[in-house]
Amino acid sequence: MFQVVLTFFVAYGIVIGGSIFGGIGSFLADQPPFDARQPPLVKMMELANQLKIWGLVGALGGTFDSFLQIEKIFLGNFSPVLKQLILILAAFVGAHVGTITIHWLVQVRT
Repeated sequence: MFQVVLTFFVAYGIVIGGSIFGGIGSFLADQPPFDARQPPLVKMMELANQLKIWGLVGALGGTFDSFLQIEKIFLGNFSPVLKQLILILAAFVGAHVGTITIHWLVQVRT
């Protein structure tokens, strides 16, 4: 259970932290690398969407180990596979909740 909670919050923290510090960097640089004169809050929202997959990968510690655990299903050992799928789900939910939090915080209307 501890590992599931830790995985959730690592994915959440990667998305939240990356988006907030990216927004600060956008403000300090005054010209983001992709679009000139883009407001920092809009940049935070874009970064949250882009960092979702990296939150997932970072929380799992790399995706290669996850696929090696899933391979064990062919050997008839379902326990590690189930544990790994739960961790993948927790990481995905953490990254998604982080993205939703940034969207709620920014509240940019499109």
